[in-house]
Amino acid sequence: MKTNGNDKTLESYKVFPIIAWVTTFLFAVFVYNITSDLKEITQELQQQTTQLQEQLNRPVDQIENFEV
Repeated sequence: MKTNGNDKTLESYKVFPIIAWVTTFLFAVFVYNITSDLKEITQELQQQTTQLQEQLNRPVDQIENFEV
């Protein structure tokens, strides 16, 4: 491939390191937010699972409302 001498690589621009670090930081924040949301959802599901297991293991004579 022939070049005309004016072609520059992306890394040769002075602003490239700043853009690269900002992009890296924003990606890290994005991953952190997803991880914290996933942790919160997992905790909620664990609580629901515990409640369902308690209802499932409750003896029939102690059940007052079958609609719940």
